[in-house]
Amino acid sequence: IAVMGCRVNGPGETDDADLGLWCGPNRVNLKRGEESLGAFTYDTILDRLRIELDQLIQQRS
Repeated sequence: IAVMGCRVNGPGETDDADLGLWCGPNRVNLKRGEESLGAFTYDTILDRLRIELDQLIQQRS
């Protein structure tokens, strides 16, 4: 999991990670590999991240 604080470099720097997040002033962007999963509010990102982590763990078990 790659977590970046920069919305300028974050999208490219997270390409090689299973899951990548980068933050803007109001939203957190989430990617699975190079696929964008969307931009989420700070209030909703943890729920979505848990879903993605559970799927990743299930795929690798």
